[in-house]
Amino acid sequence: MIVLHPSIIVTMDSERRILRDHFIGIENGEIRYIGKEKPAETEEIVELPHRMIVPGFIDAHTHVAMTILRGLKDDADLMEWLQKYILPMEMRLKPNDVYYGALYGITEMIRSGITAFLDMYYHEIEIAKAVADAGVRAVLSYGSADVFFNRSPEEEFKIAKNFRMELEKLARERDAKDRLFFAYGPPSPYGCTKELLEIFRDESRKTGYRIHIHLAETQSEVKQIKEKTGYTPIEYLNSIGLLSDKVMAAHVVWVEDKEFGILRERGVHVLHNPISNLKLASGIAPIPRMLSEGINVALATDGPASNNRLDMFREMHVAAIIHKGYNRDPKIVPAKTVVEMATINAAKALGLNNIIGSIEVGKKADLVVINLKKGPHGTPLHDPYSMIVYALDQSYVESVMVNGEWLYRNGEYVKVNLEELREKVQGIRERLMREAGIS
Repeated sequence: MIVLHPSIIVTMDSERRILRDHFIGIENGEIRYIGKEKPAETEEIVELPHRMIVPGFIDAHTHVAMTILRGLKDDADLMEWLQKYILPMEMRLKPNDVYYGALYGITEMIRSGITAFLDMYYHEIEIAKAVADAGVRAVLSYGSADVFFNRSPEEEFKIAKNFRMELEKLARERDAKDRLFFAYGPPSPYGCTKELLEIFRDESRKTGYRIHIHLAETQSEVKQIKEKTGYTPIEYLNSIGLLSDKVMAAHVVWVEDKEFGILRERGVHVLHNPISNLKLASGIAPIPRMLSEGINVALATDGPASNNRLDMFREMHVAAIIHKGYNRDPKIVPAKTVVEMATINAAKALGLNNIIGSIEVGKKADLVVINLKKGPHGTPLHDPYSMIVYALDQSYVESVMVNGEWLYRNGEYVKVNLEELREKVQGIRERLMREAGIS
């Protein structure tokens, strides 16, 4: 048994215990012991004075391979950005481009303590390979949009089903069945026909697989869906029976008063992307109301093209302060709630709260070691939640572990070569710009 002995453990368990001077025993990738006394069967003790251990953060909605497109035509509105710049580049992406873009993004995630994420993209099997190689955990969904790609609903579903089979095969071959998970991925109500959405609804009910979708992100989306169906996006999905506790809905910025009850009653998980929503001027999601209604809210980055970082410390900080300022209430969305959104709430949204999201015996050893002496912001320590959300940044992350395996140790990557990845990604970017004719 490998034993870690930090100064503080932020458990995020059901009691939200903060443990001081406790030991964590790890064996076969799982947490087997937490206690004040050193466990008897100990192979190695890692003494971690002035360190705080927290559960691995979970990025509950992202497009990780879009590191390749980071910084491409910033300061534009969403539809102009997508149609004039992002889509022409994405059309030219090769499978290997997506692999390297994803692997590069995952290294950035690890640096900020992100150990698991929910993704949606194309060539998604390449992202699965990057996840397997990097050692992290992910729920992966293929962006299935029959409207965008001018395919029949049946063709689009077949592609998603084939991806699921490929993913399951890869997970078996790479001994990663506890790190690679599948979800259906209709990108949005306007990107899919009603027939395709109904197929995913039925398949989710039959198989239990979750549905990952962008929902009510912008006012233009609301207007478009209303003109087409007579409903708002939330009402529309509810009218066809798609909303359920298997639905992971990203953004959910534009919510009418009557729709909070729909989200709560259906058990929809909301994936909050505060920085992306601010940068693209999509709006500010009504998170305080959602939380007061008992809706599960998880935190997410939305990816390196719209954010432009995969940095959970920055995301937590912004999530905590924007709602206070917008609502003129310093008490709403407190630091503890934000840490919940980045850990146990996100695990619940992804359907993985039985294995990750908190530090408890029996759960996977997905852990982040924070060195409070790394800089001046780590002292004095009054409240660990406040420290994490308002004072620290990713530079305080010293080590990161997934399944009991170090992926980042004492400030060094264990499994990836960052310099080689930088060169690969820059080369891909230059080729895409030439091919797309973008200067």
